[in-house]
Amino acid sequence: MNSIPSMDRHIQQTNDRLLCIKQHLQNPTNFQTAATELLDWCGDPRAFQRPFEQSLMGCLTVVSRVAAQQGFDLDLGYRVLAVCAANRDKFTPKSAGKAMLSVTQL
Repeated sequence: MNSIPSMDRHIQQTNDRLLCIKQHLQNPTNFQTAATELLDWCGDPRAFQRPFEQSLMGCLTVVSRVAAQQGFDLDLGYRVLAVCAANRDKFTPKSAGKAMLSVTQL
């Protein structure tokens, strides 16, 4: 029997996946796949639940930093940031401000 409750395991697995996506977003070769996965994930309102916020914000920070660079995809990066900015009401006030700032930086 597993000692980690099912919901805690789900949260940990999701945050681990977001960390993996964050790492892939930093590489131009993997950016398109990782950003597309993140965009698909953010299409579900459950993506914006508080337990995932810090990991999601880490991904958005990377997207805002690299999307306009050579070899990355500015349009896809903007779409990821825009969908998250549109859901800023689901973030804490601090993260909501960062989400909006990320979009304006592109």
